[in-house]
Amino acid sequence: MPDLVTSVSRRMLDIPREDWDALAAPAETPLLSWGFLALLEESGSIRPETGWKAAHVLLRDGKTGRPAAAAPFYVRGDSWGEFVFDQGFARAAERAGYPWYPKLSGVVPVTPAPAWRVLTAAGGDGLDAATQTGRLLDAAEGLAREGGLAGVHVLWPDEPAAGLLRSRPGWTAWEHQAFLWTDEGYGDFRGWLDSFSKNMRRNVLRERAALAASGVRTRIVGAREAAADPGILALMADLYEAHNDRFGPWAARFLTRDFFLRLPEFLPEGWILGRADRGGHTVGLSFLFEGRDRLYGRYYGASEDIPFLHFELCYYLPVEYALSRGLRAFDPGMGGEHKARRGFRSYTTPSFHRPFARPVARFLEGILPELGREEAAAAAALNLDLPYKV
Repeated sequence: MPDLVTSVSRRMLDIPREDWDALAAPAETPLLSWGFLALLEESGSIRPETGWKAAHVLLRDGKTGRPAAAAPFYVRGDSWGEFVFDQGFARAAERAGYPWYPKLSGVVPVTPAPAWRVLTAAGGDGLDAATQTGRLLDAAEGLAREGGLAGVHVLWPDEPAAGLLRSRPGWTAWEHQAFLWTDEGYGDFRGWLDSFSKNMRRNVLRERAALAASGVRTRIVGAREAAADPGILALMADLYEAHNDRFGPWAARFLTRDFFLRLPEFLPEGWILGRADRGGHTVGLSFLFEGRDRLYGRYYGASEDIPFLHFELCYYLPVEYALSRGLRAFDPGMGGEHKARRGFRSYTTPSFHRPFARPVARFLEGILPELGREEAAAAAALNLDLPYKV
């Protein structure tokens, strides 16, 4: 068995980009790329002052020093930006005299999309991915205990990682409702609409026609085109900030302006913009990540309140793009019951929790299965509003 040495990195910049991305490539998502994770840190979006202390865990070959496995982890003193709302558990634990924070979270920061996993070297060290994943999680747990942390949590893992975590002793799963569009062989946008009931198909066509009649024209802007026009990324930053201003203290404003302005520097590809223009001016933008076979809807903003613009830039235009590119799935982001009526199926996806205080662990073991059943029921109820023909 290879000699693997555990190390912790406090900055992505301390890890050679080529080493990290060699492990991340099989995941086929920009959300685990060195560029995205480093940009979050170097733009000041993710830093200790905002509650995120990077503690990326790596297993290195004892002879070469090259990473054999790695995963993004963060020491957290709260849960803001994780989108797994465990604050109630934290309060209950602390009232009972047990800590919940600080905790070690394995998560893609401020991104509620099932993407996190342990990145592995595809058997290059003689171990399969499941064994490498287990060893890295063991290392993370050991580091958390040594550091006096209250527990380890893995949030928004992808499906293979979730499968491995379900079999780990001491970890408890908590299911969460989410949305996903998948290509069922529609061919193109019209083929997708043909799978709708007559009334729902007419509603979508009416919404798109009304937007066009108002003089709005929309299109997808690729990453390289956007990088050549620095004004559009500055506008995306403006619209992101203005959109969040509408929600006051409940706003999900996690990204700094530098995140958008430095995108081409750290992430020259793997993202697109949905752009809406009217009268020679850009009136709305949406920001999406693009993996090998999946889109991830992330941010939206508009300078005018135009009916149906949000639906067009965040749902219809991305679905049209996904079908044109042969992408298998589109994750539109969490929340919004209106997503079901526009063809996004509801499902549940887990987080995993390993508090070290045994009474807290027993509490979770007792309550999380029931909460998961409630989430599954909520997902099933949302799916009653799907537009597809029966």
